[in-house]
Amino acid sequence: MLATIHVIDFEGNRTHGILEYGLVTLKNLMITEISMASCCKNSSNPTACFGEHSRFPSNEKDKNFRHYLPFFIKKRSEGLFCAHGSSLEDRLLRQYCLTPGAIGSLPKQRTSKNIQKFLFQKNIISECSIPTITEFPKSISWGPWIDTYKIYRKYYPAAECYEVAELIRHFGLEKKLMNLAKKYFAKALTFHRAPYDALATSLLLQNFINHFQIKDVQFLLDH
Repeated sequence: MLATIHVIDFEGNRTHGILEYGLVTLKNLMITEISMASCCKNSSNPTACFGEHSRFPSNEKDKNFRHYLPFFIKKRSEGLFCAHGSSLEDRLLRQYCLTPGAIGSLPKQRTSKNIQKFLFQKNIISECSIPTITEFPKSISWGPWIDTYKIYRKYYPAAECYEVAELIRHFGLEKKLMNLAKKYFAKALTFHRAPYDALATSLLLQNFINHFQIKDVQFLLDH
């Protein structure tokens, strides 16, 4: 049985942070949970959300992604993260927290000082694990990651394009994706929306695992 895998996708950038997230939880390759939210831009003004021309539906009640950080730390403690081109998701997460801390049997990692008080209060880290900034290792991340982009580049070299939408089309997964989107989303979504892309990425992961009959999650990490 494969480990719990959380497939995530973010829309955002370094300037504005995470503007929207989608998370699909797979347990033994079955979808068990989907979470999503629009988020305010990084700003000292908590109501400074999306502009009127943004393609994301938002209002001033939307929360900054920092509000969801405990949720993501908890999810990371429960399973592995997967993304299509994981370096972007990892980089955006590290804007809010350099690392979720020690995860299971993985090498012990450290947490950012600007949220150490919160993590300590939530018993996510212990006082002795809080380092000075000079103690941070160079490879801090939320990994290891399962990266479907790298996997498909390696095992399907004949594909014309490795964007999520093109891979969904290439493998004939459009109808399945559409049916799942109707089941889980109250409003119609499209590619380049975080929840939709996370769901599409979860289908690509399922497709690869089923095709190659993968039994060991370590195989998915070795890319």
